[in-house]
Amino acid sequence: MKLLNINHKKFSKRVKWVRRIFIFVAVILLLQMIRLQIFDFDDLKNKAFQMRTRKAQVYRGEIFDRNGLKLATDGTVYDIYAHPHYYKEEETPQDVARLLAPILKMNEKKLLEKLQQEYSTISIAKGVDRDTAMQIRKLKLTSISSPERSIRVYPQGDLASHILGYVNPDAKLAAGVEQTGGGLVGNVKSKILEKDGRGRVIFDFWTNPEEISKPIKGQKLTLTIDSAIQHVAEKELNKMVEATDANKGTVIVMNPRNGEILAMAVAPTYNPNEYNKYDYETVKNWVLTDVYPPGSTFKILTVASALNTGKMTPHDTVYDSGTITIQGWKIENYDAKIRPCPGDIDLPYLLEHSSNVGSVKVALKMTPSEFHNQIAAFGIGSKTGIDLPGESSGILHPASTWDTITQATISFGYSLAATPIQMASAVASIANDGVWVTPHVIKYPDNIAEEKLVKRQVITPETARAMRKLLAGSIKSSKSSAGKIPNFTVAGKTGTARKPNPKGGGYLTGVVYTSFAAFFPASDPQILIMVVVDSPKGAEVWGSTVAGPVFNEVATFVTRHLSMKPDAPGLNVKK
Repeated sequence: MKLLNINHKKFSKRVKWVRRIFIFVAVILLLQMIRLQIFDFDDLKNKAFQMRTRKAQVYRGEIFDRNGLKLATDGTVYDIYAHPHYYKEEETPQDVARLLAPILKMNEKKLLEKLQQEYSTISIAKGVDRDTAMQIRKLKLTSISSPERSIRVYPQGDLASHILGYVNPDAKLAAGVEQTGGGLVGNVKSKILEKDGRGRVIFDFWTNPEEISKPIKGQKLTLTIDSAIQHVAEKELNKMVEATDANKGTVIVMNPRNGEILAMAVAPTYNPNEYNKYDYETVKNWVLTDVYPPGSTFKILTVASALNTGKMTPHDTVYDSGTITIQGWKIENYDAKIRPCPGDIDLPYLLEHSSNVGSVKVALKMTPSEFHNQIAAFGIGSKTGIDLPGESSGILHPASTWDTITQATISFGYSLAATPIQMASAVASIANDGVWVTPHVIKYPDNIAEEKLVKRQVITPETARAMRKLLAGSIKSSKSSAGKIPNFTVAGKTGTARKPNPKGGGYLTGVVYTSFAAFFPASDPQILIMVVVDSPKGAEVWGSTVAGPVFNEVATFVTRHLSMKPDAPGLNVKK
């Protein structure tokens, strides 16, 4: 047997080098352990904590109408993701596609194409319900995750959508009371939970199981809206907008005594559950954002201003020549061909027949400053402060810029612009003994209401009562059916205004805004309704023929729904 020839000297050197390398590596590892365990301990501990922890889901507060009907709440959905780096032999993309396709109701071939994309994380499905997510979780696929997230749900569909608004959590955007109702998210502090790799809560000695399982919610928000009135207002408005092929419209129902809005119907409407399917013009609340020339409804404020400044009394008359020329501009009554020169007219006649010439004569009895200041006191030209976002100030130029024709045309609702909510609030002050109150859609406790809501005397109670009598008389004497509802007296005024050309000066031919502002009972006003319809089409498009019928239907329902006591039993009741 041949013995191996071993060089002991070379072997000994190799062993020494191996030992040195081993010691060197051991020292490096030891130093690394010392660095990690001592010097970097706090930093690594915090990183590990951050990896284990998740903020508990915080739900927005629920929104209810004044009678407790739920209008908005939070729901939970799940997003399904694939993580290709976790694929393995027994969990290939083909296997995953075969298992998930029937659950997600997706085409298996298209799902496989998704799963084979070269991304670290692949979005498979978004917003699936709990049952679907639980079916997927039971498969225990390592490469699939299904985190939950909250979504805003509006159980009543498109009801009061422009009041409620919507929430876009991804872009951190909101509209309506979803934006202004701060208590919906409030100062709620999210609980910090420690979870394992599978998303299960890690319980320790200090963990309170009840607290962990209890959902975190913002404050409940109650609105002033009455859903039954809101529904009828929307139904009647939509019916008229469709019948006249109008661009848009609104119905505002308000309690003039405290500024509470019982309904704010806006057409066209949208479903806030699918807000991203609509364009901006549909989603925006034009009742607050857009201005329009109020037309003859503004004569209410013109006459009230003259009475309040002492320039007119309820029994005074003005001379109505049917037409009048001021600074080269001809102004005429809408019925000038039928009544070319009515002569001396009183205020009831002016309001009943909507005399433009009469309004001009009344306005010119005041100085520009007197008229301007009184209009401004009514809130024209400034935001009402309503608790909804996006409000416009309207347009009211300083009195110093007025010439005679400007003052004259303002008297019947031109040369200025207002929002529907401004006009509704201004007329509501006449119903409320001259006290203007901030309009609002959020139901505030008494102590908060005192801070939030502004109340100011804009005309004297005597002027307000005189105006109520004049407006009620004009409705009663009018041949139009607008404002004639069963068992109640109504005080109000119709309006028809030409629509300004958005591309330049002047007005669009044959295009108008029709409106009607009125309150009832005239003897003790409790409800104000403002109707505005933009660009109705047809042979007879007037405030009395378009806005008036909408008012009548909504007002009649309101009297029954609220069990209001009639102030004129038998009046306008069909027999």
